[in-house]
Amino acid sequence: MLKRSLQLSKSILQPLLILAGLAGIVWLCGRIGWPAIRTNIGLIGKGFFLLVVLYLFAQMAFMAGWWVLIGSRARQIGYWRMFGVYLVGDSINYFVPPANLTGEPVKAHLLSRSVGFSRSVTSIMVHKHAEIVAQVVFLSLGLSIAVAQFALPAGIRAAALGLAGGMGAVVIIAFWALKRRAFGTLLRGLMKIGIKPEHIDPQWHATASLDRWLALFYKTRMSVFYWATFWCLLGWCGGLLETYLVLQWLSTNPSLGTAIAVESLAMALNSIIFFIPGRVGSAETVRVAVFSVLGLPAAQGAVYSIIRRGREVTWAIPGLLILLAMKTGIVGAPGEVTG
Repeated sequence: MLKRSLQLSKSILQPLLILAGLAGIVWLCGRIGWPAIRTNIGLIGKGFFLLVVLYLFAQMAFMAGWWVLIGSRARQIGYWRMFGVYLVGDSINYFVPPANLTGEPVKAHLLSRSVGFSRSVTSIMVHKHAEIVAQVVFLSLGLSIAVAQFALPAGIRAAALGLAGGMGAVVIIAFWALKRRAFGTLLRGLMKIGIKPEHIDPQWHATASLDRWLALFYKTRMSVFYWATFWCLLGWCGGLLETYLVLQWLSTNPSLGTAIAVESLAMALNSIIFFIPGRVGSAETVRVAVFSVLGLPAAQGAVYSIIRRGREVTWAIPGLLILLAMKTGIVGAPGEVTG
């Protein structure tokens, strides 16, 4: 009953959040002024297509972080078939809250037939961990530069640094917990208070195997984890390159420091708004606010938001098409590998 009520609330709340976000975008652009926005969009013009193409390398870098973790047996699937699975999960992560998490079970499901449930989930969890570690490194460096070069309002400075510190703490706790078979401990604790594990996860019986894989990985394969983190860090730098190019087209005197400040501040503040589907409206507001805080014109911030949104939606389409092709049987999910 409680679950049904939550699902009903979610089905009502999410469309309302999207509508409110779209209304907020229209209001924001109207407030800034459509003529100024059109003028700045004209400065970018066909450069938008260059940004879309360049982001392929960022996606491939994130995928490379997963590729090095998956193991030689699973690589028999082939890089591009796994890239398709990655894009499916990435698209779901983009549209369905909580952001960056919802698509991971889908990736695990699509890959489990090939490498088994435990191996599939393990690789995805470690990849997500490496992705977060890389993001914390990126944010720490970026926010340090932003704080050093710009007179930021105390509230934004505290929120951004607090978030980076909180994510750093989560990363450290994750290292500690995953080495100590955290899932088994968690389920045993839940059973002690009367909660049956099958009510939480139908695959709960695989927890012991999952724990063993994770504990063994973090004890014996940290060098692989560092490689995955390196590739994910390159992936995050793809967004920075995009921001730098947009500033080059929009501003008369852009600098790398400004691009780093825009990218890291927007990333930090947007991470707080993970519960809004696609961060519709909230991401645009954050990006315009960041531009204003850094002394850049609000119209440029609005155009930057529109361009970033356009590129994000463009890159979400292939994943949805691949998922549709799998659902209709046009393309099959990766099959079982041998060896």
